Amino acid sequence: MLYLSQFLHAHGYDSVVLCPPHSALYQRAHEAQIPVRALRMRHELDLLAVWHLGRYLRQQRVDILHIHTPHAHTIGRLARLCAPEVRMVVSRRALQAPSRNLLSRWKYSQRGIQYLAVSDAVRQVLMTHGVPAQRVQTVHSGIDLCRFAALQGAPPLFPVGTRVLGTVGQLARSKGHQYLLEATALLLRQEPCLGVVIAGDGVLRAELEAQAAALGITAQVRFTGFRRDILELMQSFEIFVLASYLEGLGTATLDAMALGKPVVATHAGGIPEVVQDRVTGLLVPPCDPQALADALSYLLHHPEQGETFGAAGRKRVEQHFTVAQMAGNTLQVYERILTHAPA
Repeated sequence: MLYLSQFLHAHGYDSVVLCPPHSALYQRAHEAQIPVRALRMRHELDLLAVWHLGRYLRQQRVDILHIHTPHAHTIGRLARLCAPEVRMVVSRRALQAPSRNLLSRWKYSQRGIQYLAVSDAVRQVLMTHGVPAQRVQTVHSGIDLCRFAALQGAPPLFPVGTRVLGTVGQLARSKGHQYLLEATALLLRQEPCLGVVIAGDGVLRAELEAQAAALGITAQVRFTGFRRDILELMQSFEIFVLASYLEGLGTATLDAMALGKPVVATHAGGIPEVVQDRVTGLLVPPCDPQALADALSYLLHHPEQGETFGAAGRKRVEQHFTVAQMAGNTLQVYERILTHAPA
């Protein structure tokens, strides 16, 4: 949202971020000098938020309302009943199919809403759910390559000489950390000087730490929790790993590729749209610790191949996954729906 808003302002479009007060997004938008307005949204059916948003849409004569979260989708859908002339765009990042309850069916049934999917895999899920193909367009996420200039090194987490693998993401079931831990146990039989970094936090942290202890690999695994210096930390990775079995796209993988890291990931969701097998990394079946261990072992024993993958990954990000490309493609959608009648 922040990158998109900055791009719109730079190209002469008025854009205001509406988000809960005291949220991280509100603070960051304020720091970036992006127009931001507080909208308290206590839950998905917050009728007071609906009223405030509907009034704002009418008073400001808003042309496009772009929704970025599932709860905001419901609130925006209801608010639009008070301002039917507003065009509505909904970004969809999750690979999971929308639920089949009455509220979800209502949210996705309205004509005239344009959906932006972060990958072709997410687009296919929406179409399978019943959204017409002409109302779903893929706009891949993009990253800001300026963030990678002049990075400082993070303090080492392992002794000198340790070969470090790492992953970044929420500690959620679908991210497949449990399979990465099993693969680590297999790898350590042949690679004793190995360290694995699991960056991120979530409800599964205690469970995953217990699994690492049960596997006898606690000394070789570091759970870092949330890190603000995540790019600096990722610089220490020899290989980036993504073991998800559900993944809309995998933005952390884009960061790793921009850092020139080879990637070992799964054939899941939108990941193959980012990672080209045997070009920028290796893809393996999801939920398969042995296949994951074998791919990691291959790259550990063929570092020159890893360097080739890393260079190709950086080039792929520069060509296809930048903020400018993401924002530019989104702007094209805006301009199209403003000049055509709702479908």
